[in-house]
Parts: sequence; structure tokens; C-alpha cells
Amino acid sequence: MSTPTGEPKARSPWGGLNRDRIIAVAQDIARREGLEALTIRRLATDLGVSRMALYRHVPDKEALVGLTLDAIARQDIVPPVPETGPWPQRLRALALGMHRELGAYPGTIDVLTAPHTHHGPGPLRLVETILTILTDAGLDERDTARYYLVFLDLVLGRLQREAHGDPIANHRQATIATEPDAPDQLRAIEPHLRNLTPEDIFHTELDMLIAAITTHAHH
Repeated sequence: MSTPTGEPKARSPWGGLNRDRIIAVAQDIARREGLEALTIRRLATDLGVSRMALYRHVPDKEALVGLTLDAIARQDIVPPVPETGPWPQRLRALALGMHRELGAYPGTIDVLTAPHTHHGPGPLRLVETILTILTDAGLDERDTARYYLVFLDLVLGRLQREAHGDPIANHRQATIATEPDAPDQLRAIEPHLRNLTPEDIFHTELDMLIAAITTHAHH
């Protein structure tokens, strides 16, 4: 088919299916039921197409999950203009965005932390954004490497704990304070422990990270 100007019309590699719609429906399934529920069969059903039609665009579940994770990183996490604003504000916004969006898709953290996970353009752009912010903070290469891993450990570790059990839950609930020999200092802070939420801890961890980066920045 030709355009009115006589030039051939570009043919979409996704054929009759719209790529954006495929990814949008896949994200919807993953958000509501988790990545485990995201299969070629289920996606084809929700799209109202045959599995064979979908296989022409997405070869298997691994590729489907990869497309979904790529879309999450590209559309929902990475700020549109990551180069603007003070670096602490940008780093905190990125951490909160990662926590919010990845946490909204059950099973995501298990895929991200699995060995040999393939990273598409979206996750790689996310990595680039983290490194850019750390470089803008004034870190040299050695400290950038260190705090890149600390940042990921903080955010992904928080998601993993939320998915598989918080190791400090008993401490936050102050159950140890009921022991007969509990220290007086612990009994004194018991009400405050009970009032602290995982979100409070996460924000405090981010405060500590930003303070540490500030200390090591070279300006």
C-alpha cells in the first residue's frame, strides 16, 4: 500500500495486533494477578486473539515478561527529565518510583533477582539514570560503583522483604520488649517502635543513603 505521496506505507512488525495494546493488556494482567499469571494463553484470551497469532509477536513467556518489565521501567519509573533538579530529590524520587511501581506487580522482585535475567532497553535506561544521578552528586567512579549497588540493595531489598517477610517485623511490633529481662531503654521506646511503619524505615534508609553520598561527594 502507498501513501498519498506515493511512498510505501511502513508495515508494523506487530502485524494486525497493536504493540502498545499487547503490552498494556500484559501489564494489566501482571498488576492485578502477578507475573506468574502472565502467559501466552492468558494474554491471547484477554486480547481476543489466537495463541498462534500472538506467538508471531511474542515467542514465549520469558519474552512476554521481559516486554512487561521493560514497559514498567520505561513508562512508569524513569522520570521524563531525569537531568533536572537537585540530585537528592531526583534520587529519592527514583527510589520511591521503583518501590511503588515494581511493588504494584506481584512477583516482579523474584524475576528481577533471578540469575541470568535479561535486561531490555527500559531497565538499562533505569540503570543509566541511577548512575547519572550519582555522577551528578560528585562521586568518583569507585564511589559511584559502591553507591549504585547500595541503592539497588536498598530498593530491591526492601521489595524482597515485603514480598517474603520483614525480618524486623517483630522488633517493630516490640514483642521483645515484653520479655522479663528486656532493657529499660527498649521498654522506653516501645510505643515509638509500634508506631513506625515499613514506609518510615524506607524513608529513613533513603535519608541515610543521601547523607552518606553527600559525605563522599567530591566537589
